[in-house]
Amino acid sequence: MTPAQRTLRDAAVIEGTGAFTARNIRLEICPAPVNRGVIFELEIDGNTYSIPVSISNIVEKENRTVLACPEHPDKRVNFVEHILGTLHGLEIDNAVIRLNAEEVPLIDGSAEPFIMAIEKSGIVEQDAERDEIIVERPLFIDENGLLIVLPSENLKISYYLDHPEDIIGKRLAHIDVTIENFRRRIGPARSFIKEEWIEGILASGEVTNMDERQVLIVGKDSISQPLRFADEYNYHKMLDILGDFYLAGKRIRAHIIGIRSGHAQNREMIGKIIGEFSD
Repeated sequence: MTPAQRTLRDAAVIEGTGAFTARNIRLEICPAPVNRGVIFELEIDGNTYSIPVSISNIVEKENRTVLACPEHPDKRVNFVEHILGTLHGLEIDNAVIRLNAEEVPLIDGSAEPFIMAIEKSGIVEQDAERDEIIVERPLFIDENGLLIVLPSENLKISYYLDHPEDIIGKRLAHIDVTIENFRRRIGPARSFIKEEWIEGILASGEVTNMDERQVLIVGKDSISQPLRFADEYNYHKMLDILGDFYLAGKRIRAHIIGIRSGHAQNREMIGKIIGEFSD
């Protein structure tokens, strides 16, 4: 039996400080009707800019996922991957995300604040069947990282990290992406960044609020905060995969295998999946 589409019962509100703007950001995740999908509504300068979640609205950036308004390409939303990963992981098909700045707040670098706000507001089933994209044959990308998708009855992710130069080392994790596993493992996993990258990020001028509480800083022999659980690094990469793959506008049914892959490979793969398997 095909599952029903889902949305929020009431609006969920999250607030946090922006990494780019250093201002207080208010984000509301609101209910939406069936077949609406996910849409960002950017409310700035007295105007509202609608940004549908779609691969056609992607702005290519190296270490984050950014969407632009199709009618006003200079109006953008940064760091969409964690909130989209949350909607994907909690199996929410339809939502309007309203925010008053051109970035989603990182908060603690994980999806946990979004999970808590959404579950407090409630999730309801809708009177329409969910439309999924089913991967029917293997696809792969092998460009500065390997990303593979295989046919599978259910959504699964395996991720291999290879960081011999720092404390992360070599790590492999695998998970069946159920709502409960998303709540317990993928959602609470925080962003991490190499210590030597921080100077370059600050020098770029894009980040004006470098708050160490929003990210795990990884050094050769140390980390800035204790891990929440073993292989938190791997699970955060899975959160990014879920967020980037939701740019398809639909839940993906596949076994996703990442080996040293990141946002660029995720975005390229979702384009391939849509081209091969979407109606």
